[in-house]
Amino acid sequence: MIDHTASLQGKLKGKKILFISAKFYHYNEEIISKMKACGAEVTFFYERDISLKYGIAKNIFPSYANKIQDQHYENILSRIEGKQFDYLFVIRGYKMEKWFTEAIKAKYPSIKTILYQWDSIHNWECDYRHMITWFDVTKTFDYKDAEDLSLPYVPTFHTDDFKVKSADNPIYDLFFFGGYSYTRYEFVKRLKAYTEDHRIKLKIHLAISLKYYLREWVSGRKLNLSLLSLRQLSPKEYHEVFNQSNIIIDYTNPSQTGITMRSLDALGAGKKLLTSNGYITKEPGYDNRQIMTFDPQNIHIDTKFLSHESFPQQDYSIEKWLDAIFD
Repeated sequence: MIDHTASLQGKLKGKKILFISAKFYHYNEEIISKMKACGAEVTFFYERDISLKYGIAKNIFPSYANKIQDQHYENILSRIEGKQFDYLFVIRGYKMEKWFTEAIKAKYPSIKTILYQWDSIHNWECDYRHMITWFDVTKTFDYKDAEDLSLPYVPTFHTDDFKVKSADNPIYDLFFFGGYSYTRYEFVKRLKAYTEDHRIKLKIHLAISLKYYLREWVSGRKLNLSLLSLRQLSPKEYHEVFNQSNIIIDYTNPSQTGITMRSLDALGAGKKLLTSNGYITKEPGYDNRQIMTFDPQNIHIDTKFLSHESFPQQDYSIEKWLDAIFD
């Protein structure tokens, strides 16, 4: 078995990394912590301006929003003045322009530039094809993007919380967790009806902000608030419910084929997984006793699959992921 921590230490010890990434829950902090633990010096910036000013401009004055975003990258160049870097590591790179990567390469001629994508080109505002030539290497979590664009496939990761086996006596048969979209909401309605008909214990946490809930209401979508939550679960709360659940449900965005972090949480903890993503069968550790695929439009769950059973924990750790990024 490969010791990914030792391998990563050999690659990153003493290296200086300029890390630019999407604002995505607590994952940036987890990634930074691992790189530092392996001996790297990390300078981090968000991929876009996260101020209220930008949020307002994006929705009302798009051209002004683009100007703010350019200023954001100009500010990054100003703030790194006098520093040295071995790597530019970018996750997603929303609204990044070619002039920025060119400026980085001119400033640090020996720097290695790495772009990683954890969204598909078919997701909203996520088409990164124009960026591929700006970087020395581009890698993706999406199977179809990897095939179509001839890119290395690198699945994402689970955090250390999921290296620990869950409780042997789960409270819930199924657990579904996610952020609101109307397609997810419609799926949850069908799922809830199915589980009630079959007396299956289901735990749902479909989070929506009050602002978005009111916007949907005004637009004519009268959402059932009993299927929604107006707050996010904290990582601790999510992990607690996760531990209390027998099977984790993954409803994948139909426009992407990459394996979600939710799925990797389940595999990392040795739990059963119910997923709408048929590409899961391509993963090296696929076991049809542990993983069941389903049609979200016509839900059916084999009663045998509902029995409680633990499986070997699969390694989708951040160390393994980073080891594949910095190969």
